[in-house]
Amino acid sequence: MKRVLFLMLTTVMAVMLVACGSDEKAEGQSGTHTYKMPNGRTVEIPDDPKKIVVTEYMGSLVALGVKPIGATSFVLQNPYLDPYKKGVEDIGDPASAEKVAELQPDLIIVSGEDQYNQMKKIAPTILIPYNTYKNVQDELTAIAEIVGKEQQAKDWLADFDQKAAKARAKIADVVGPDTTVGLYEGDDKNFYVFGDNWGRGGQVLYNALQLKAPKKIQDEVIKGDGYKQISLEVLPDFAADYMFVTRFKHGDSRNGALDGMEASSIWKDLPAYKAKHIFTMDFDDMYNYDPIAVEGQMDLIVNKILDGNN
Repeated sequence: MKRVLFLMLTTVMAVMLVACGSDEKAEGQSGTHTYKMPNGRTVEIPDDPKKIVVTEYMGSLVALGVKPIGATSFVLQNPYLDPYKKGVEDIGDPASAEKVAELQPDLIIVSGEDQYNQMKKIAPTILIPYNTYKNVQDELTAIAEIVGKEQQAKDWLADFDQKAAKARAKIADVVGPDTTVGLYEGDDKNFYVFGDNWGRGGQVLYNALQLKAPKKIQDEVIKGDGYKQISLEVLPDFAADYMFVTRFKHGDSRNGALDGMEASSIWKDLPAYKAKHIFTMDFDDMYNYDPIAVEGQMDLIVNKILDGNN
């Protein structure tokens, strides 16, 4: 009888010890779950990642109150992220797998297939290609799901929607329902028109401010590849009442194509030129499309429109 009691007590104590150990592990470690990437592949990721490295999407993370431990040099050049860069390690550009490994991340978010194939050997890695999401709302909601910050995303977007409504009200007296706006960029050899989701302020103009693109841009750019190379001769077909122009900036780029266009009679005959509604924008200010950048670009664009009508 005593032997039976002893065995029963021993078994109970063993079960309790295992349970206690499991509880301590649960408290000390985050669990994981399966995440389905945009390409349909799945990856096991932490429920509550603490050490995130990114080659893109830092703006969405900081909008959610999450600071990554590492980001590419290119991402860290985003002027709108200046207040959030302290403590974020530069992992190079392209990202150095060696530098990333040294940071011992528990989650990596990348935008390129080559990056994905490298980084997945280091830690759970999510591939989200450039241009996957069509607006700030979709991007922030998706990133929030990854890091478990859904409520923070809802709060940020509600605040953004209020700011956008106020911005639309500010320009309502000078930009009517039939007024058109467009985005353009020149580099050394070529000139481009951009749509609503290729950076350059497209998400501000066509989403947040709900402004109208010329029909040619709607049909051949927004409904097409998102950008289109055009010649000087067809520029009038793509011209808008308000034209926002960026000068491509990378390395030794001289913007020869844009300089040539601006000196031409075709450019000077554009209604926007005659109305002084062609605005040259800084490339760094306009290139990025993350939530923090889009919020900042909204103020820039609204001020340009208002100043151009004074």
